[in-house]
Amino acid sequence: LAVGADWGWLLWLALALALAVAAAVLLVWRWWRRRRRPPQEIVAEPLPSPAAEALALLDELAEDRSADGKQFYFRLSGILRRYLERRFAIPAAEMTLEELLPQVARLPLDGDLAEPLKALCRLAEPIKFADAAADPGRMPVDLAFVRDLVHRTTREKVEEQAQEGSNKV
Repeated sequence: LAVGADWGWLLWLALALALAVAAAVLLVWRWWRRRRRPPQEIVAEPLPSPAAEALALLDELAEDRSADGKQFYFRLSGILRRYLERRFAIPAAEMTLEELLPQVARLPLDGDLAEPLKALCRLAEPIKFADAAADPGRMPVDLAFVRDLVHRTTREKVEEQAQEGSNKV
């Protein structure tokens, strides 16, 4: 019986080399196509000012007649905390009430804003978390207070008041 060399593996080697060359050509072609493509411009819209965002959300809340007291105060508190966070750079959204109240005391707010703000925060907590009943007559008053706070603490308004104060001296 004559035993000769088995050349069947050569066919498999040639097939594997052909596949490797085809994959390399495909990868080079894709790299070359991506390199030639002009970079896509990412157009990001600027964020609205903290006041504009808060006022728009307050308008939505005012129009929503279906919100019960708990939903209303959750949304109002969220709008207020987001505004304070963006306007005064404090992490109000993540703070508990006990953490937030000392921060409010340090904010550059007039006394007629700081104390009612603290009172609103204290009023909203039991309604949001302890299922206390909300006074339907008080809800529009609280909404108007937050709207007034936003109007009175916008950067433009604060700068305008500072200029008026320096002009009087």
